[in-house]
Amino acid sequence: MPDLLTAKQIAEYLQLSQRSIYRLLERGELPATKIGGQWRFRKAAIDEWIDLHMGRLAPEELRQLSSGARDEDVRLGNLIDEANALIPVPAGDRATVIRRFVDQIRFPEPIDLVLLVERILERENLCSTALPDGVALLHTPRTTPRVLKLHDLVALGRIERPVPFGALDGSLTDSLVLLLARDERHHLALLAKMARLCREPDVLHGLRTLPTAAAIADLIRRSEEAIFTVPVASR
Repeated sequence: MPDLLTAKQIAEYLQLSQRSIYRLLERGELPATKIGGQWRFRKAAIDEWIDLHMGRLAPEELRQLSSGARDEDVRLGNLIDEANALIPVPAGDRATVIRRFVDQIRFPEPIDLVLLVERILERENLCSTALPDGVALLHTPRTTPRVLKLHDLVALGRIERPVPFGALDGSLTDSLVLLLARDERHHLALLAKMARLCREPDVLHGLRTLPTAAAIADLIRRSEEAIFTVPVASR
């Protein structure tokens, strides 16, 4: 794919409608330049923008971005091993919390834990993934080489008490979600899905209060099904 893309090409790349692309341009949110009166987009700039601004997109835009995750093998609910659904994380500074979280995750393939923590912190140093509602959507930079080569992974952690995590509004963070994907398409889709689920009060409440890993995994599955299943009549 060339680095300089048209509006149609960037819509196809992000799996958004062209209307959504122009809406983002009207809001001044999407990096672009006009050449000969036509909008052009640098793929590298779009990759960085979408990674940094995912949490601010409208619910419908997030739902469109998640369309790359329709296959059963990339559904959030299918990727949550119950061993990874309720990981207790001791409090500390951001780097310490991330290391303590990662150390307890059951991974589906051999992984370099030191490299993974470095990549997560690299992404956090660009702009915190902490949302105003107390959840941090941890992931590695989308354009760096994949840490997992063969699998996708979702892991959920609960910090023993809220800690500063760099949220733009200064709010504290008490819940962690780690999203790892085998390729860029799955990365974008899974991140969009989880960002959309975190707009739901019931999901946020469940991440904080449900007593068992099985209950949290079931909440994610049911919420994902309710929000992202397309009615038969509209397919």
